[in-house]
Amino acid sequence: MMKYRHLSKKEEDETIIKILETLLDSSVPFSGEHRREQWEKGWGENLKSGDITPKYFGKYPVTRMNGKFVTSKVKDFEKKMLYSLVDEMGWKYLNSAKDVYEFGCGTGHNLKRIEKINPTAKLHGFDWTVSSNKLVAKQGYHSENFDFFEPNFSIGLEEDAAVYTVAALEQVGTRYEQFIKYIIRNKPSVVVHIEPIPELLDETKLIDYLSIKYMHKRKYLRDYLHTLRALEKAGKIEILEARRSGIGSMYIDGYSIIVWRPL
Repeated sequence: MMKYRHLSKKEEDETIIKILETLLDSSVPFSGEHRREQWEKGWGENLKSGDITPKYFGKYPVTRMNGKFVTSKVKDFEKKMLYSLVDEMGWKYLNSAKDVYEFGCGTGHNLKRIEKINPTAKLHGFDWTVSSNKLVAKQGYHSENFDFFEPNFSIGLEEDAAVYTVAALEQVGTRYEQFIKYIIRNKPSVVVHIEPIPELLDETKLIDYLSIKYMHKRKYLRDYLHTLRALEKAGKIEILEARRSGIGSMYIDGYSIIVWRPL
């Protein structure tokens, strides 16, 4: 049972102070193309150990639930909550696809979830690091080296494929136009994102406001939903769903949902 409790006033104040200190810290790294080496090193450690669980889970005892800070004694609470969301989206949108592609797949840990939901699908794990490519291939999935910043348009998708990302597209900041163009050109049946989407948060509420500021500081995904809405208005795509999930880490409400498809 996934039990948790809300923070006391003192605990909440301490958490907010820690977030504010981080926002004021000029040494905090930000996402972008320059981080490829760090991701290569990180996934290389997983490849060496054989453990496909990313090391960024469980760093802090505090997480987010429905716009509030919470804590739990349940082991791997944040990871389990995320997996419940991956499973939900998998059953809803990916359970009948013949081919499922995860972009920015890292260790392939989410592909394992989809494999249980749709065991007959051919699973494809695309990532820009060689370590990830090797780790995904080692698990028996089709792997390709793929860069969000400079997509290889010669790598196509199977007809009526399903596509998803989980906390991966966040790394591109505002440089997602080429990836969107790649997806529209390949016309998958559905595209599912579980990503930090600041447009879905309420900046008039302190905890959401801090999340938005942290996303901006780390140069995470920005104006992506606005871009998709403009494409929908232009008749190029259809947005099927756009909502916050209610779960997140200490610093961000990072698991919002967008589902769309090219027209």
